[in-house]
Amino acid sequence: MSTLKKFYEKFWSEDRGEFGSYIRNSELPDFFNKGEFILDVGCGDGVVGAFLQQRAGVKVAGIDISEEAVRKAKNKGIDARVCNSEQKFPFPDNLFDKVFWGDNIEHLFDPARTIKEIRRVLKKEGRLILSCPNMGYWRYRIHYFLSGSLPDTEWTGLAPWEWSHIRFFNLGILREFLKRNGFSKITRTSGVSERRLDKPFLEFNPALFGMILILEAA
Repeated sequence: MSTLKKFYEKFWSEDRGEFGSYIRNSELPDFFNKGEFILDVGCGDGVVGAFLQQRAGVKVAGIDISEEAVRKAKNKGIDARVCNSEQKFPFPDNLFDKVFWGDNIEHLFDPARTIKEIRRVLKKEGRLILSCPNMGYWRYRIHYFLSGSLPDTEWTGLAPWEWSHIRFFNLGILREFLKRNGFSKITRTSGVSERRLDKPFLEFNPALFGMILILEAA
């Protein structure tokens, strides 16, 4: 078993909380429509997929590198399969209405390979819903300016070389990444923050005031 797989088997052996435990999730239902067929890339234990199936009326399939995560997702009614998201997905071309790529891109060595697979399995008019930590968040900018070091966007307290986040994105970087990999247009941008002082400004400038970005791309 690879070191990466061991890490995520241990990670998903522990309780990761309910849908409402992560503030990003409160924004997600608005991105999906009843009757859509969704692929959840890096589906974890299926908490997000199960909520969307029950509350948004969509059908969800998922992939995850962890056998333990897939077992838990299946128990929640998700058609989940063991698959490293940096490898070929076990689905045919042009299958899904939308792909949810939630807080996974920052963990990957080769996210370009993943997004090519996402483009392949999406229908021609399909949409990608992507979320990840936002390195353009104003507090992170100040942290870097004052300390000269990257902020711990996982809030782990670990040293930087111990982080599982190995890629770092802001809106500009994401826009260029998407454009180079077959997604020419960002059709919606949302910022998420748990800090009360940020919330009045999220709609005005999500790229600056969102700790997390959620994008819809076509």
